[in-house]
Amino acid sequence: MPRVASHASVTATPPMSDDEIESRHLAMLQVCDSVFPIGAFALSNGMETFVQRDFLRKGPDFEQYLKNYLEVAPYKEIGQMVIAGKYAQDARLSAKGLERRLTELDELASALQSAREIREGSERMCARLIKLVDKMDAGQSAGNAGNVRSDAAGRNTHPDDAGIESRSPHLSTYRSLIAAGRCRGLHSIAMGLYAADHAASLRSAAVTYGYSLISALTMCAAKAIPLSQFAGQVALHDSFPNLVHAVDVAFTLKPDDLGISGAYLDIAAMQHETLYSRLYMS
Repeated sequence: MPRVASHASVTATPPMSDDEIESRHLAMLQVCDSVFPIGAFALSNGMETFVQRDFLRKGPDFEQYLKNYLEVAPYKEIGQMVIAGKYAQDARLSAKGLERRLTELDELASALQSAREIREGSERMCARLIKLVDKMDAGQSAGNAGNVRSDAAGRNTHPDDAGIESRSPHLSTYRSLIAAGRCRGLHSIAMGLYAADHAASLRSAAVTYGYSLISALTMCAAKAIPLSQFAGQVALHDSFPNLVHAVDVAFTLKPDDLGISGAYLDIAAMQHETLYSRLYMS
């Protein structure tokens, strides 16, 4: 008889109502919003180096930069986010099996991130995300006392089990691994686990997460190049097909595929550490 995963339900998942789908979509929009206070606005991920090297000077340059960035993103942040989300949704994994996979993914993704500023920035964003989600989950439990809520797998959780442990169980697992020193804690992995806990669709969540990445780059470009808001938004809009393609590529990848491209972006991020003057922390 096959072993039943301890953290997954074997019953058929009931269909979500339209209101539930929209609520889950809003949950992803909130954590991906540029005003969500985790510090993403302070990071250019090496783009500022390209500006100071005169590679980014006007709108067409930034359009090409976004195109090149999205060619690499499936093998970096978007790929890490998707793989973490797929692990969390895999009913074949036991709780211990999930912990092992997350530990391996965290170790691999950390090792692949050569630039210290980006790695440390991701760790800070992860810590702030978990702290905020814990506060939001606790507040939601208090506000919904007496109600029953379904989690992303269709299982019912009760408000008596307040906080991140019941409402964001996979993210809570990652928090425990970080606290135990088994994981460093990366924002992309935390976002994948949050999506598994809250999003209606992992693919839709990955697109929303990817949009948050290129939207943040657009805001950085507007200040650093400087680029007009009009030109930035046009470049952002034109990148949407490439973003969707990047997410589709990410869903085909395995952990061994991560980090296979984008060396020059990593070099630019490392060179950022020694720039004479800087607007951004990475």
